[in-house]
Amino acid sequence: MIENGFADNATLFRAIHNAFAIEPISAFYIFLGANLIAALFAPIQDCDETFNYWEPTHYLSHGYGLQTWEYSPDYAIRSWLYIAIHALGANIRRLLPHSSKVAEFYFLRYLLAFGCSLCQTLMWKAVCLALNPRVGLFFIMALVFSPGNFHSSTAYLPSSFAMYMAMLGAAAFMNWRGGLKTSQGMFWFALGGVLGWPFAIALCAPFVFEEAFFAMLSDKERFFESFIRLARGVVATLLLIVRFP
Repeated sequence: MIENGFADNATLFRAIHNAFAIEPISAFYIFLGANLIAALFAPIQDCDETFNYWEPTHYLSHGYGLQTWEYSPDYAIRSWLYIAIHALGANIRRLLPHSSKVAEFYFLRYLLAFGCSLCQTLMWKAVCLALNPRVGLFFIMALVFSPGNFHSSTAYLPSSFAMYMAMLGAAAFMNWRGGLKTSQGMFWFALGGVLGWPFAIALCAPFVFEEAFFAMLSDKERFFESFIRLARGVVATLLLIVRFP
């Protein structure tokens, strides 16, 4: 029995080694380390991050703060939901010892680094499974040493959130193991567009076109299955748009 257990573990380890050049938890730690460095040292480069997001977050957390015209009731072109979610994360730090506004600032950045690392790891796994582990290693190096990723990974901006969701969406589309995940991928892209950057939804188009193209070349049964997957994705997108206009 014990010998069978060791044999099963060895088989599992070989399967992981064949699918990924390194273990997924190691990839996560690499991403997290790079993103935590960004959380500590990356400067705020966009004025929107200060006046459109940090100031309203300060208002929700402490009862006062500056307001831009986008959040004014007279215009109301921006939703407070994105800010409210992050304000909740910042307020968790206030429950811990030695809390301060500076501590809240960095704590929220640590949360963003953690969330981004999870999304990057899932995207890396999809790359390894869809292509090969060597390409996955290049993917890790490209992200870890990318100046763009250094600044965007922990930037308190809707475009960064859209980037997180785009990675989840692309990972869902690319990973065909266990069946196609078209509706799931469309949902992640839609969530990134609704709560983040609206134009990010367009990033879903190449994957949807691929699904439609292969559906037209398939038999009736697979065409119907593809139609159902796309229909579910469209319904999920519409529900998000209606629920969070």
